[in-house]
Amino acid sequence: MARVVMEHPDLPDQRIEVDEVSVPHHQAAGWQVVETLPQQPTSPARRRRHTPRKDES
Repeated sequence: MARVVMEHPDLPDQRIEVDEVSVPHHQAAGWQVVETLPQQPTSPARRRRHTPRKDES
């Protein structure tokens, strides 16, 4: 999901990063879109094989 950076006119030095689907909610409260961040590709988690301990048989 894409992320969006927003700022509020009353809080010029404070930026927030929200999910793209949250933008309308924040805009209703006065926040404005500053930039859209590129979506980071996610790699699948690597699975590890269970290796029995010496005390396990």
